[in-house]
Amino acid sequence: MPRIIPVLVAVALTACGGEGTGDGTSGIRGQALAGPQCAVEMAESPCPDLPWEGTVVATDTASGEEFTATTDADGRFELILAPGTYEVSIAVNSSPPTVEPQTVMVDPGAFAAVDLFVDTGIR
Repeated sequence: MPRIIPVLVAVALTACGGEGTGDGTSGIRGQALAGPQCAVEMAESPCPDLPWEGTVVATDTASGEEFTATTDADGRFELILAPGTYEVSIAVNSSPPTVEPQTVMVDPGAFAAVDLFVDTGIR
């Protein structure tokens, strides 16, 4: 029985992460939110950004290799990556939605935090 628990933990952690490289101790974690959601926002009727569900893409700036992760229902994602510099964006088939790509440095033994703001194009 004690051997089963580490295996289950490893499977659970693998299922949460995206495709990537590295030893599991470094990468990128974040959340993608989409907005605006309403054409007009008023103080008495707020219109908050909503979680964006889709594919996040991290491109290694040195090699050009791409790594992907799918966001969950809360817009959260994780990519296990080797240390290095990555450009993080979203995969889309049309515009909108759009996102301003972010350059992120992944340090050894750490996860960089990234918030992606997906522009829905609603004005």
